Amino acid sequence: MKKHSAQKALILWTGLVCLPAFADPLCHQPLQSKSALKSVSNAFSGTIPQDTFVVQSDSTDIIRGERIQFDGNVIIFQKQQTVRAEQATFDEETGQFLAQGNVELSSQAATVIGESIFIDEKNKNFELISADYQFGFNAGRGTAQSFSIKNNNELSLELATFTTCPGDDPSWLFSSSEIDIKQEEGWGEAWNTVFKIGDVPILYVPYITFPLTDVRKSGLLFPEFGSSSRYGAYYAQPIYFNLAPNYDLTLTPAYMSQRGWLLESNLRHLSESTENTLQLEYLNSDQRYPELDERYLAFVQHESVLNKNWNLQVQWTELSDDNYISEFNSDYHHQADTHLNNFAFLRYSTKSTQLNIFTQDMVELGQHDPSYKIPFQVDLDWDAVTSESGLGVNIKSSYTHFENSEKDEHRVDRLHVEPAISYNYYHPSFQFESTLSYLATHYQQQFKSDNEQNKIDRGVGKFRLLTGLNFEKQTQFFGNNVRQTLEPKLQYVYVQSSNQEGIGLYDSQKLKEDYFALFRDQSYSSVDRIDAMDQVTLGISTSIFDEKNQELFRFGVGQVHKLSEDEELSGTNDDIDNSKPSLAIEVFGQLSENWQIDGGLLYNRDDDKVETGFIALDYWIDENKNIQINQRYARDVADVTINQSGIFGSYKLNENWSIATSYHYDSERKLDLDGLIGFEYRSCCWSIQVSAQRQVVLDLNNPDFNVNSNVEYENGISINFTLSGLGGDTASKISKMFSNSIFAYRRPYLITK
Repeated sequence: MKKHSAQKALILWTGLVCLPAFADPLCHQPLQSKSALKSVSNAFSGTIPQDTFVVQSDSTDIIRGERIQFDGNVIIFQKQQTVRAEQATFDEETGQFLAQGNVELSSQAATVIGESIFIDEKNKNFELISADYQFGFNAGRGTAQSFSIKNNNELSLELATFTTCPGDDPSWLFSSSEIDIKQEEGWGEAWNTVFKIGDVPILYVPYITFPLTDVRKSGLLFPEFGSSSRYGAYYAQPIYFNLAPNYDLTLTPAYMSQRGWLLESNLRHLSESTENTLQLEYLNSDQRYPELDERYLAFVQHESVLNKNWNLQVQWTELSDDNYISEFNSDYHHQADTHLNNFAFLRYSTKSTQLNIFTQDMVELGQHDPSYKIPFQVDLDWDAVTSESGLGVNIKSSYTHFENSEKDEHRVDRLHVEPAISYNYYHPSFQFESTLSYLATHYQQQFKSDNEQNKIDRGVGKFRLLTGLNFEKQTQFFGNNVRQTLEPKLQYVYVQSSNQEGIGLYDSQKLKEDYFALFRDQSYSSVDRIDAMDQVTLGISTSIFDEKNQELFRFGVGQVHKLSEDEELSGTNDDIDNSKPSLAIEVFGQLSENWQIDGGLLYNRDDDKVETGFIALDYWIDENKNIQINQRYARDVADVTINQSGIFGSYKLNENWSIATSYHYDSERKLDLDGLIGFEYRSCCWSIQVSAQRQVVLDLNNPDFNVNSNVEYENGISINFTLSGLGGDTASKISKMFSNSIFAYRRPYLITK
């Protein structure tokens, strides 16, 4: 025996256990490592091989071929981890290492403190006794009678606790006879587990799995429960199936005491070139409305890129009844939706050609006349001539077949060809656009009444000229250097008058009118309705930008001047006044870094009445600190006047508490439309959301439904409880409560930081 009493002794060995690296843990208080661990780690981290470790101690005692004894401030360092102890012994015959006395293991995967550590150098296993641990790959921590690592990355804990809460008195924890952690898979398993809130046992589970990261795994997701005047008491339990890396399935059985059992399934599939979603919902028998029999929703969405030129999009929804969406919240439809847009769309595009093959079924919800279906439509857009000088020749053509079994004109074929020649010139201070086109349309209509075909040909010439200037100057605004712009615009549009009697509105919708709409050359979305025009639009806008090019203020005003009237127009043009002489105003102001005002007005000079208007005042710091007050008005929307006021607000009061509220009032009908208030408490390791909501019930199945009378309200309370740090979203969700409102909140797109 030979004893070495040197101040420091450094011995190198190979093969100490290797732990993989993970992301920094969230919201936890890590176990405190000794400063010596950090210093020795820095000293040797770049100098020793991967499988070599360094032992440092005050003294060593070596018996060659048998063992080595280390005493006093023992530090064992290896590439991925460091161990500290008061003393350690290495058995050279068995390759086993034992360290005792205030043992601490520090690595990227975990920090563990225990009474002793046993390392099997040959099998790459080690075990700590009476351990306190803190994972490095998430906020998980706890205690264990035995903390073992096998095969470098499999963690096994006996008589252990687990929680993601900081502090000595966690809000919740698992107490298990055994916990196995599979780091590479991102999941843990526990046996004979008691779930406790505080010190109170709540639930016993013989076997449970739980996530360590965001890696997906089959199992139960967090449930949602509450009470509502529409559903009664309800409980929804999502069950997740991780079928493959690129597709999964979520089944959600939901029980509603007043409605029955509702089963939802969501299948998602993703590949390099396709994205698919299938949502199925089924209620075998609605206890409140037994006359409706079974109720269901089927939704499919597909998008694929076939090659660099071809892509395909499909979206289709089937409902058992029109009121299904407004009664049962959907992830893919809003309860205030008025129609379903079912379509399949195949597109081929090159630099000069675009070909679209299209089918569409626009399903109206509620008591409305059904729209025409489009079993088949093909569009071809060809840029025959394009040049850098701005000269262009374009030919648009389309063929569409319409069907509507409820109309006398139950079948319609439409062929449209639109050649155009244009010249455009753009400069930072000047723009010029001019287009001369001819719109030739042929209709072939089949009637039920006489089983005859009616052919209509319509030809309309169109000329459009748009020009504008852009003036800029550097000035000061409230003592700050700014850039101000002044942009006058002038547009002249001439559209030849044409008798459109006998042409129905098959796929044409009235476009929204505002300041920007004044500079369009059409007022409908398609070609069934072509307004005769001989008019000039004058507009001017001014903006102020700061030194960071952020817009602080904008004001625009525009007006349409009709140069001539054609009283001989008949048919479709008699139904709705064409080319209204409108005055439009648009205003925006960035009042401060967080406050913004946005508004617009459309005034009809013939009637001396406001057509539409809106104003919104927004306060925005982030998603969870925002307020919006808005007012909107429309004189005639499907023969209904809209005059509504609303307020949204969500605010994070402190690190734990947040509040959200929304309210909408209909001034025209003197009734409350929607009200919501919700609270969220969120700590590092758990959160709870409680919300109360009251809103008008939209009964689209009732042919006598009218918001002016017999208004019914739905009152509900919802509770959502989540354990944080188990692979879920750790961010506040208070602002997402607005998604259940009739009028969902929209962040103003003009606000930028």
